[in-house]
Amino acid sequence: MKKIFEWLGVQDAFEKGLIARILIILCLAFVIFGAVFVTIRIVMTVHPAFPPAHWTDMLIESLILVIALITLWFIRSDKIRAASRVILGGILIAVTMQTYFLGGPANDISGPMGLLLFAILSILFLDQSDRWIAIFLVITVFIILSGLSASGNILPSVNLTPIGKTLYSIFIWLSISIIIGIILIAAMGAMRREPHLLDMQFNGSTKNVPFLSTHDALTGLYNRLFIETEFSRLKKSRLFPISIITAEIQDLKTINETHGYKAGDEMVINVARLFAKVFRPEDILSRYGGDEFAVILPNVDTTTAQVVIDRIEKQINAYNIKHTKQPINISVGVSTANQGDSLKDHLKLAEKLMWQERSE
Repeated sequence: MKKIFEWLGVQDAFEKGLIARILIILCLAFVIFGAVFVTIRIVMTVHPAFPPAHWTDMLIESLILVIALITLWFIRSDKIRAASRVILGGILIAVTMQTYFLGGPANDISGPMGLLLFAILSILFLDQSDRWIAIFLVITVFIILSGLSASGNILPSVNLTPIGKTLYSIFIWLSISIIIGIILIAAMGAMRREPHLLDMQFNGSTKNVPFLSTHDALTGLYNRLFIETEFSRLKKSRLFPISIITAEIQDLKTINETHGYKAGDEMVINVARLFAKVFRPEDILSRYGGDEFAVILPNVDTTTAQVVIDRIEKQINAYNIKHTKQPINISVGVSTANQGDSLKDHLKLAEKLMWQERSE
C-alpha cells in the first residue's frame, strides 16, 4: 500500500494524521468507483448486447470521477483543506442530483444516506465556521428536495423495477454504512488509546480546528500537518529564540517485524508518554512521522535546549532500567532558530543531526 501511495504522490500527506488518511482513502475509493462505473456505462452504450446506459447515471458517475481526480491533485499539492472542500462539494452536488433524478428523498434512499455522510464528513474535515455552513447547506437541500417531492414538482427520471430498487437500496445502505463505520471506529480508537494525552491537547489553543485533523490517531499528539501550519504562525511571533528537537525511535521497523505491529505501536505510545513528562505545556509536541517526533520549544535558546535533551536522556535511562526486555533507543537532533530564520530549515538541520547520531 505504501508503494502505491508513493507512486500516486500522496504518501507524505498520508503521514499527516487521521483526517488526511480518511480523505485520501475516500478520494481513491471515489476514483475507483467513478472509473469502474463510467467504463461500464460506456460499454453499455456502445455494445448492442447491453441496454443503453441512462444519461443521468453517466453524468453523476463522471462527476464523481472528475471531483475525485481534482481532490487527488489538491492532495498531491499539499492543499488538504482545499481537497476537503472539493470532495465535500462533489458529494453534496452528486447526492442532490441523484435524489432529484429519482424523485426526491421519499423515493430515493441514497439521498438521505448521502446527506448524512456529507454531514459526518463535514464535521470531521472542516473547521468551525465552514462546518456550520455545511450543516446549513445539507439541511436546506433536504428541505427543498422534500418540499418539491411532496408537491409533485419532482418526477423520477429513472424508474427502477422492484428487484432493482431493492438491490440498489442494499448497495447504498452497505456502502455508506461501511464508510461511516470505518470513520467512527477510527475516531473512537484515537480517543481511547491515549485519553490523558488527548485531554492535555484538548486544553490547547486549537478551538477552531477539528481535533482529529491536527492530531495523531495513535498517540493523541499533534501531527505533521499541525506542525507545518505552526511554522507560518511562529515566524511572525516574538517567541524567538525557538529550538526544534527531533527524535527518531531506532529499529522500530525491526520491532514491528519481530514482535508485531502492536509491539511497535506500544513503543511509539511509550515514547509519547515519556516526552509528555519532559516538555512544558507551551511546547508543541508532535508525532512527525511513523518513528519520528518533532518538538517546537518557544523562548528556548541553545543552552536550555541541551538541558532539555539531558532531561530526555535521564527519563529514557530510568525507563530502560524498569523495561529491560524492550528498552527505548532514540536518536536526537536539535537546532535553534533566531528571529528571521526559517523554522523549516532548522527542522531539517535538526533531522540531519539526528540522522548523524543514528549512524554513529
